[in-house]
Order: sequence, then structure tokens, then C-alpha cells
Amino acid sequence: MAGPAKSALKAGQKTLKKSRIQGCHEEFSTDIIWGIHPILELLRSRPGHISEITIQESRSKARLHEIMELAKKYNIKVRFSRQLKIPGSAAKVNHQGVLARVAPCPAVSLEKLLEIVGKSAGPPILLALDNIMDPHNLGAIIRSAAAAGVSGIILPKDRSAPLTATAAKISAGALSLVTICRVTNLTSAVKSLQKEGFWIFGADGSADRSIYETDFSEPACLVIGSEGKGIRPLVKKQCDFLISIPMQGALDSLNASVAAGIILFEIVRSRAASKLTTTDHGP
Repeated sequence: MAGPAKSALKAGQKTLKKSRIQGCHEEFSTDIIWGIHPILELLRSRPGHISEITIQESRSKARLHEIMELAKKYNIKVRFSRQLKIPGSAAKVNHQGVLARVAPCPAVSLEKLLEIVGKSAGPPILLALDNIMDPHNLGAIIRSAAAAGVSGIILPKDRSAPLTATAAKISAGALSLVTICRVTNLTSAVKSLQKEGFWIFGADGSADRSIYETDFSEPACLVIGSEGKGIRPLVKKQCDFLISIPMQGALDSLNASVAAGIILFEIVRSRAASKLTTTDHGP
């Protein structure tokens, strides 16, 4: 890393440590770096470590053009804000109009994810999340996914809670055990998975097909939407099957993280039962 950029990055990290002691706003609850050169350096060397970039609206777009171009190239979310504030910093900080949120773990491309799951011993399980905006829900889902042996979790760039320290904490260490993939367009990603032999199962409370009557023996990708909006229409339309959890009581829906856990472990259970049946009837 170049001298000026390295110094600026260290200064940003130093201020961040102070902000953690004093307590910072939830929006900036993970590592933050600021300044054009430190962010450009990280984008060039380790783009997967950046989960989001915030740019001050009043700043010259020409100076920040390369940052925006690299963010677009690596599918990193960019948002604009009227003001930028460094949490926990009483002194004025020369942020140069740009902040970057550094994720607790790096994300990979869809191509890289497919390369990783291609090495799986058995039919892989992938999980795609649509409209999961709450970091607590995201962390809980990641924990269930890791426990169920999910090979990777696919998150849309714009319709997902960021991978903040809150999500990492709720996952209780599971975030480091599951490959995270970020995509620009979830519908296109689902189509790519289908071309690679994956069956796409969308969780939908109104679906007639029960999870207990579904064959999960082939490579599978489970799509989970938010408990409020569910899966978006275009993504839902692309699913091969819509499946539901039979409800026995008065409630007609479950929290997204609970539903994800139930369906994932039904996939695990049904595959184990299938292996047992094959063994019992073998030669």
C-alpha cells in the first residue's frame, strides 16, 4: 500500500477504535475507512472486503469517478448522503466525501461460488436471500445455514441487510464458515444456477406444495424472502418450485430466519433418509 494511503488508512482505523469505545450508531456498526486514496487502495487490492460505499452528494463526481467505476465492477453498493459523519470522532475529519464499510468477511462472485461448490462431495445446497433487510435476521439465517451445511449464501447488492458487526455477532461465528456471494441481479443469478443444474425452491407461505412432499435430492438453491414482502415477483417466477411449511396453529407465517432453518434441515433430513433407504435396499 502506498505511503499516503497507508497513513490515511491507519488514521481512519485509529479513529474507528475510539468510536467503538464511545459507542457508535448502528448504521456504522462495523469497520469504516474514509478518504479517496485508502478506499481506492482497498478496492484495487481486496474489493471483496468492502460491503458498501457512501459518497457525499455535494462532492465532485469527477474526483470520485474511479471509486464509483470500481464499485460497479465489483458489485459493491454505492449510496449517496447529504452529510458524512465519522461516529465517535469529536474532531473534524477530512473524509474527502467518501466512506467505505468493510465487511466482517469478504464476498465472492457467483462464478467463484460455482467453482467452490463444484468441488462438493454430494449435491450442494445454496441459499439465496431476497429482501432480508434486518441484520439480526441475516445473522440468524447465516447461523442456521452453516449448521445445515449450506455451501454458499447469495445476497443481492441492493436488497439485503449489510454484513455488519451486528450480523456477524448474531451468527455467533458462523459467518466465517459460509461462503458469501453478492450479485447485482438475483433473478439473473438464479437463471445461471439453473443452467448449472440447480433446482430452485422458493419459500412461499401460500404454496400448495409442502416441504415434506418435495424431492430435494438434486443440487438445490432455496430462496427465502422477508416475512413482510416475501420473494419479489420476478425472482418467484424464476423458481422451479414454490414450497411451504404446513402450519398447524392459528398463525399463518413464520419469521424468515425460522422458516429458513426449518426448510434447510428438512432438506438435510430428507437426503439422509434417502441415503438410508438406498442402503437398506442395496445389494
